Amino acid sequence: MEQITAAFGPSDLRTAGSLAPPRSHRRDLIRLFLVLLALTFVLRLPAFFVPVFNSDETFLATQAHVIGDGGQLYEDAIDRKPPIVPYVYAATFSFFETTALWSVRVVAMLAVALTALLLAIEARRRYGERAGWIAGVLFVLAMVAFAPQDGQAANFEVFMLPSMTAAILFARRGRGFLAGAAVAAAMLAKQTGAATLLPVIYLIARARGKRGVGQVALGFTIPTALVALAVGPGQLLYWTVLGNGSYVGIKTMSTTVVTTLLFMTATWAAMNLPLLWKLPSAWAARAQRAFDGRSDTDLWLWFLSAAVSVAIGLRFFGHYYMQLLPPLALIAAGALSRGSRRGAVATVAVSLVCGLAFSAAGYFMHPGGSEPDYQSVSHYLASTTNPDDPIYVWGSVPEIYWASGRRPATRFITSPFLTGYYAGRPADQANTGDDTKTAWPDFFADFTAHPPKYFVDTSPAKLRGAQYYPISKFPRLARIVHDQYRYVLSIDEIAVYKRR
Repeated sequence: MEQITAAFGPSDLRTAGSLAPPRSHRRDLIRLFLVLLALTFVLRLPAFFVPVFNSDETFLATQAHVIGDGGQLYEDAIDRKPPIVPYVYAATFSFFETTALWSVRVVAMLAVALTALLLAIEARRRYGERAGWIAGVLFVLAMVAFAPQDGQAANFEVFMLPSMTAAILFARRGRGFLAGAAVAAAMLAKQTGAATLLPVIYLIARARGKRGVGQVALGFTIPTALVALAVGPGQLLYWTVLGNGSYVGIKTMSTTVVTTLLFMTATWAAMNLPLLWKLPSAWAARAQRAFDGRSDTDLWLWFLSAAVSVAIGLRFFGHYYMQLLPPLALIAAGALSRGSRRGAVATVAVSLVCGLAFSAAGYFMHPGGSEPDYQSVSHYLASTTNPDDPIYVWGSVPEIYWASGRRPATRFITSPFLTGYYAGRPADQANTGDDTKTAWPDFFADFTAHPPKYFVDTSPAKLRGAQYYPISKFPRLARIVHDQYRYVLSIDEIAVYKRR
């Protein structure tokens, strides 16, 4: 904290345009990164005490299990997301030789600290050294300033932000190819990373014209094409774009969705006031800065593209708002660096108190966070099956696969692919489309090829809306369960059937 406070002293601050000796500059960056990494580690310590923060973690861990067993993403385990993060999980589990989620959360800590460092570098270049410290510290604190299941989990957004931020840095320096490649990496972590093309193209077009834009396009296309060839172009295109009709369909718009948008946005804003309170003055100053040749238009375009990304899909989870944090951290740092030292210190202090409070909340989460009771049924399955025995869980509780260490019998890890129901929407309002209809033949093909030893039905336990979609609503599935399985027992109201 002493180093953070000392950084706000005005006496020996370098301006954005000055050139520090390379060795001194590197030493300053190393010190800055170590402070940001230490702050990140302290704030995210609940990672070592809470088994599961949200189901995204266990969904990704189940995909990683399939990949580690030689399975193919999109063929043996699917999601409506790009491939990078599942492979990050798989590589992490292999490196640490454990499937405990603390391992991948350590990698997430590195991703957060790296993003903070990149923001600090850019803020220093734009506004001076003090702004660099402000941007890095505010970003690290804002990343945990929400409910622990959003702020502490190793989610897609955490792994998207470093390359998204790097794209802006490359674009600001006229490196069109590298900027395009960085946007591709962000998009291959989560589709909404592609929205960063808006500020990137703006920066490159202004600096290098059509030739620069062509370099961005080339940099974006090459890594995307290589990944598509690795996982299958058709599979990647379908599961990340074409097969998302039921997921992002406009008919999901409802009063509940609008209410959720307003509530979640207001709540997130209240929890991140240190980042937001300077926005009006920053907006008012943008015209003068543009007149002086120091335009921040790219940051506002970045913020706009991120805001649109949050809204896509009409599902407003807290971790979606993380996409807003990098541009906001830079805008806030610029505004605070132009203000008084007292205002900057007070803002960081308030943000620190908020960050520590939300971090502390993580320690008091129920084991498994806000997740359902899955431990008992998982222990039963692990103790009554062999490691090679597949199981199937009807519902949206991937924690059972992860905790039992058993591979799913079908590529559909959760049932929303089949029912059209997705968390964040009214549980009794399924949004079915062509993608939902075509999923069923693949499901039955997998089920026949790899019949699970146990069929686990979570609908009686009313977990995550599953009570609205009991297997009785799906006659062919109900008939298979009736003919080929026998009821064994219920554990925490989760019905367990064993293959005859």
